[in-house]
Amino acid sequence: MIEVGTHAPEFEADGLRDQRVRLSARRGTIVWLAFFRFASCPLCNYRVHEMVERWEEFAERDFQLLAVFQSPAERLREFVAKQSPPFELIADPEMAIYDLYGLGSSVSAALSANVMAKGMKAAFTSGIRLLALPDGPATRVPADFFIDRRGVVRESYLGKDIADHVPLEQADAFLRSQGV
Repeated sequence: MIEVGTHAPEFEADGLRDQRVRLSARRGTIVWLAFFRFASCPLCNYRVHEMVERWEEFAERDFQLLAVFQSPAERLREFVAKQSPPFELIADPEMAIYDLYGLGSSVSAALSANVMAKGMKAAFTSGIRLLALPDGPATRVPADFFIDRRGVVRESYLGKDIADHVPLEQADAFLRSQGV
């Protein structure tokens, strides 16, 4: 996994809003780079649901959120985009960006008790479809990176299991520390 204090690796990929998304085009802006699993993943869709519901807390800030999925664009449109997220969704079906950032998979993370007890229950309660046909590894572990205006990774968070993303309060604290 990319270490804090290093420059975030450059990538260019297909986005649903922008035709092509280049990380370097966002220099001068704080970037929250969030790695999800696959488009039909109920855990990932629940996280997007949470982010959309709480977006007002983040909306007035000068930063960009880039959400990377290991699915093709058509699958992102079919599942995730239906929630109308106010941030960029990036299709990475070849998982090149995941590899660039040193992200992997973990069977033990997929079998964690937290996944069923917390993650799937929350997704079900929110009305998110639980049947998931993965694009790529079903054992992919989510990760979040916070990149400063110069392109340096200032914080990173690797999920403890496949339902775990950076707490929104931690994201808020980082953005505040950057003056946004």
